[in-house]
Amino acid sequence: MKSRIILSALLLGLLFAGCKNKQEKASYIPPASMEYSGADTTEILGLVNKYIACLNEHDYDGMADMLYAFKDNRIVAFEGEQRDSVMRGLKQIPIYAAKLHSFQLRSNVNNEVGILIQLIEDGDLDNEIGVSKLYLNPVYVQGKWYLTLLDLNADGVRR
Repeated sequence: MKSRIILSALLLGLLFAGCKNKQEKASYIPPASMEYSGADTTEILGLVNKYIACLNEHDYDGMADMLYAFKDNRIVAFEGEQRDSVMRGLKQIPIYAAKLHSFQLRSNVNNEVGILIQLIEDGDLDNEIGVSKLYLNPVYVQGKWYLTLLDLNADGVRR
């Protein structure tokens, strides 16, 4: 009987310790690794709002023209097969509406902008019914912001 009580107490202790660690990890957001100005925010939001306008207008060329890739510490425009693949993918998605969902800046290459896309005609962006999320990663290269698709395997990207 005494060993059961000790075992129960140990299991409860481990359970509470595990919950405490999970809460601490979930609530910790590391500080941004670069200083942002109002001009940075304005430039990023301008790009994102233009991208969302292209989504809402089904301007696939406009969307693809705004996207870049970040490789080997340089920005590369989407071209050839990469651009064609993105265009085919975007054209497969029924887009009824889109809007900005989330905005998080962490560094010059590790950021996250979430866009809600309404996928069904009677969906609701405000209540997130019939929607999906598209994530962009704005990157800052040589004094200018560019939009890239969020790729967790890209250079410098960490969650």
